[in-house]
Amino acid sequence: MDCKTATLVYQTENHLENIKQIFPDAWDFLEQVSWDYVRASADKFDSAIREIVGEKPFKYRMVHRDDKDQLTKDLGDLLGDITSRLLLEKHFSAVVGQKVFFSTICCNSHLTADHELTLEEVLPLQCAAVKLQ
Repeated sequence: MDCKTATLVYQTENHLENIKQIFPDAWDFLEQVSWDYVRASADKFDSAIREIVGEKPFKYRMVHRDDKDQLTKDLGDLLGDITSRLLLEKHFSAVVGQKVFFSTICCNSHLTADHELTLEEVLPLQCAAVKLQ
């Protein structure tokens, strides 16, 4: 997140409302992927990843994003900033009634998981994702 945007987000106590106003498409996307994760909604990219890596002992869901569109850039800004990522994880965990953890992975794909993934857990997913590109 650039300094100007961070100032707009964090200059008042309404951090989440500021994020929602500045990044409305990213907000809607994160809400949708949170519900899709909880409901285990099918996704073509996620299914292809699972075919390569097999089942894992943790819950996750991965969706591919166009690496050139504004939404992908906004997600990178929000999830790359630890404070906004933690705020969003806390908020959407409360919305869907279970813990969700957000990450970007591969070529700006989006990963939702049940915990913060370790390198050993995420590396096979990363390698599978680049094979699909």
